[in-house]
Amino acid sequence: MIKNLMAKLGKGAARVDLVLDQEDYLPGDLVTGELVIQGGTVEQKINEILVDLTLLIRVKGKDFSHLIQQFPFYESFTIQPGEQKRFPFSCELPRDLPVSGNQVAYFFVTHLDIASGVDHSDRDYIQIHPPSSLQKVLDALNELGLREKYESRSFNGYAQEFELFPTTFLNGQVEEVEFVAGVETSGLRLLLEVDVYSWSGEREVRREIWLDHTLIQDPEALRNHLENILQEMVESPSSFRMPTSLYGGHKHSGLSKWSGAIGGFAAGALGAVVLSELMDDGEEIVSEATEALDEETGLFEDMGDFFGADD
Repeated sequence: MIKNLMAKLGKGAARVDLVLDQEDYLPGDLVTGELVIQGGTVEQKINEILVDLTLLIRVKGKDFSHLIQQFPFYESFTIQPGEQKRFPFSCELPRDLPVSGNQVAYFFVTHLDIASGVDHSDRDYIQIHPPSSLQKVLDALNELGLREKYESRSFNGYAQEFELFPTTFLNGQVEEVEFVAGVETSGLRLLLEVDVYSWSGEREVRREIWLDHTLIQDPEALRNHLENILQEMVESPSSFRMPTSLYGGHKHSGLSKWSGAIGGFAAGALGAVVLSELMDDGEEIVSEATEALDEETGLFEDMGDFFGADD
């Protein structure tokens, strides 16, 4: 009698644990494991088990979550005291997920619905690493002395941004190198942005490049190619200016049209709420952009509002 009462209150009740075969994955990978249900001190009826895969994005110190997918196990069953039941589990990850970073996290939450009792839940984090082609680019940039910043891999409402700072190559010439990426079958598309130091302050230089699969598979050739591209952007910045309006207002707003854009899933799931949060900084950003353009070549009429609003 006392055991039944305590189990209904949660003490000595059945518990659930999602045991994954590994914690590290790539976008598009198959996640496998098993659900382990451990009986408590009394017989209990399990109504259902639900497994939620959740994306968590941090923006300006605030956390925003999105349920990527829910996996239900609707069949009810009874578990005896001390009994253990195991069920196989698997799910396929979307291919356009943002990769894990200091601002992006993923976790499974497993809910055990216990009849006439306190439900139990379990949380398991996983890491989503960059696709192979993107990782090779990051490795090549690292060899050039460009290191990822703490806030790298953040999501701006349109795409996931990778931000790097120079330690040797370009040190003293640029403040940072930033890019967004689109993974395609035959290669990788990058939109590069380099913040170049100039007599009038910083100057943003943008350039879209294509890296084919053959080049990506050759580490030395890839490193040399990226070095030459970045050096050209620094030495001839006026040759690579790309008006923001080319991308529909915001510099990254047109990336949803890219095939395999990293972070494309988040743009559809959380883009609106993240952009709303970032709008608080809009006036300051537009003011800075206006000053920079007025000091340079008068391209403000081509730039448009940073967030795509009418002039």
